[in-house]
Amino acid sequence: MRMSKLVGTRTKEHPAGCVLDSHALMMRGGYLKGVCAGIYSQFLPLTRVCRKIEDIIREEMDALEGQEVLFPVALPGALWRESGRYESVGNELLRFRDRGGAEMVLGMTHEEAAVHLVRDYGVSYGRYPFFIYQIQTKFRDEARARGGLIRVREFRMKDGYSFHTSQGDLEQFFARCLRAYERIFARVGLPQVQAIASDSGMMGGEVSYEFTLLTPAGEDSVGHCPCCGRWFHLEAAEGAACPACGAENPVISRGIEVGHIFQLGDKYTKAMGMRYTDESGASRAPVMGCYGIGIGRLAASVCEASHDSHGPIWPVTVAPWQVHLCALRAGEGAVREAAERLYVLLGKGRTLYDERDVSPGVQLADADLLGAPVRVVLGPRDLAEGLCQVESRDRARRETVPIAQAAETVERMLAEMRREIEGGGLERE
Repeated sequence: MRMSKLVGTRTKEHPAGCVLDSHALMMRGGYLKGVCAGIYSQFLPLTRVCRKIEDIIREEMDALEGQEVLFPVALPGALWRESGRYESVGNELLRFRDRGGAEMVLGMTHEEAAVHLVRDYGVSYGRYPFFIYQIQTKFRDEARARGGLIRVREFRMKDGYSFHTSQGDLEQFFARCLRAYERIFARVGLPQVQAIASDSGMMGGEVSYEFTLLTPAGEDSVGHCPCCGRWFHLEAAEGAACPACGAENPVISRGIEVGHIFQLGDKYTKAMGMRYTDESGASRAPVMGCYGIGIGRLAASVCEASHDSHGPIWPVTVAPWQVHLCALRAGEGAVREAAERLYVLLGKGRTLYDERDVSPGVQLADADLLGAPVRVVLGPRDLAEGLCQVESRDRARRETVPIAQAAETVERMLAEMRREIEGGGLERE
């Protein structure tokens, strides 16, 4: 990709109304543009980040034998009346009527749609268990949209639904999915995410775990017990004591919810008439699990956890481009010719090439905002000696190498970065 063709503008100024670093840096870097409160359009750099996050999620869901499906965004209100949530959910569920007067909703979650999809299939115990998931746009009429993509009204989400004939089978799959989530967060560059027992809220069920990124930018308060090691949400505990051992004075932190998984039991299947015939011929309602991750929120959380004052420092696994090639004084013929050759060697598909005839300061500032893991800088002075600069976005690695060795050096740096992420126990069962 050539910078001269990249749609979007980058600015030095801190945008008004941005209270989180991730929001400000994404606005400054030309990642997104506000349409109205809690609703954003995304430019190419952010769509590439989100696509890579989705690919990681798909790999982990497919490894659990998940089957990708796609539900509608607009759903008949009748489905939500079947489950009882049409009335019980508050104003965050957007209700409307179509031209024929029928009640409709915009899906903020898809338990009802999942049951509707498979209740005619799951009529015999021999077809269980099974797991379906989707990556889909949702709408939640959030009253307190804030923080860019951290809290929005329209969002893209992965939500999955597993169906089982016993609570024990659900619990076994639930544990596997929990470990898959831990791998997802480690692979996108957030190994510090904690799985915390949580309240199921309007989703229902007895057991749920919220995955929380510990960061001062978060709006959730979580506690960690120094005695037994338990993590817990303060609002879910009595006072400030550990709910497991009763120890007082836990360590209090702030956090952002980046994922949530639930054991739903038969709340939805029973209400919506989903039944199967068991081995003895009896009719029973299957039990369900639900597994969600917000794509945009996760991207913003990665930015929140990995940035400096100049811009995002994208982990190699989700960076919009792996390499940023800066041709300083690109208007000079020799620089342009050498940079064009190097662009091909580095790989056009993974490289953002700044061939604009602008000042070096502008090029390097834009490179910081776009956050590619490795930067190659080629200018007249180094070119005269047949050299270029290869450095990592986090400034931890920097080498001056012959231009002929630039691609090899970049590949080595990228491989080192991948090993650092993959070294955190990401192996599957």
